[in-house]
Amino acid sequence: MSVPVLLLLLYVARRSKGIIEMYLKAHVQARTEREQRATMVAMAAALPDGGAAARFEEGQPAWLFYKHAEQGRMVIASREAA
Repeated sequence: MSVPVLLLLLYVARRSKGIIEMYLKAHVQARTEREQRATMVAMAAALPDGGAAARFEEGQPAWLFYKHAEQGRMVIASREAA
């Protein structure tokens, strides 16, 4: 093999590595957020007579989860905090 072909292969390998790292980082972040949200929903569901649970990021509320218990019907709602 010649030197230009080897340099091209090295460039392609480095670019591929960067793309894979970006994909894995996005995948891990999405999975973490999904698990955190599931935990908050489970925590709100565990409230006996309704109420709210908040998720904080950097000292500020990020998500609010509410459990409404009206006439035997329970509803869990969430919204992004302002």
